[in-house]
Amino acid sequence: MLVHGAAAIVDPVPSSIFRFVALLTMFSLAATAAQAQRRQRQAQAAQAQNGSVWESPAAALEYRIDRNWSFHLDAQLRFDQNMSRLRTLQVRPGFEYVLSPNWALAAGYVQFTRYLPGARQSRGPFQDILHRTRIDGLPVAGRLRWEELFFDDGRLLVRTRALAGVRIPLWRSPWELALSDEVFINVSTDRPTRTSGFAQNRAFIGFGRQLTAWAKGSLGYELDSIRRLNGSFRNEHNIKLNLAFSLN
Repeated sequence: MLVHGAAAIVDPVPSSIFRFVALLTMFSLAATAAQAQRRQRQAQAAQAQNGSVWESPAAALEYRIDRNWSFHLDAQLRFDQNMSRLRTLQVRPGFEYVLSPNWALAAGYVQFTRYLPGARQSRGPFQDILHRTRIDGLPVAGRLRWEELFFDDGRLLVRTRALAGVRIPLWRSPWELALSDEVFINVSTDRPTRTSGFAQNRAFIGFGRQLTAWAKGSLGYELDSIRRLNGSFRNEHNIKLNLAFSLN
């Protein structure tokens, strides 16, 4: 998924290869109890299954307050295959401050609601460093995010996320190809189901276009590779529909 606000691009800059490499480094009675436990075990087993397919529609809103400040709100739902059951809801409001034509800072709050029986909810602040430019005429954006997540059992996860994305116009059509990759690193955790270090990678490819003067949409595929405790990886497949709206 592309960095929000990545459409604000400045003039081309030199040293394209070095800039792109830097960016790369840089959207849940006893019979009743028994039945609930059985469903919980089934749900947890399904959640951990390798090769799960999800459908993840998302919407983002942007309101520009003045020349430097803007308010952003994005929400993402995650459903089972065929959209038969809602698994998670993520809501993330925040503010962005533009430092220069290329650089910006952002901060806000995220709420992860999980609808699986027995799943832990989490919430907490985040802080971003954003970079936007052009490389050989192509819009490129990078984001470094620091995230502190507090779970409802009192445990804490601190992680950083580095994302780089590029948008490639498709000839003279209104369509563009969107490519991005995001790496998750757990910095500190006291959760027994997580370890410090590399946690997951998200690779996205999709197509998007401007729908109206104030709305943009994209549809694509994201491969999530998640590191297990034993060091192996679990892959999850996401079909993502993103809509972005500007309120100005």
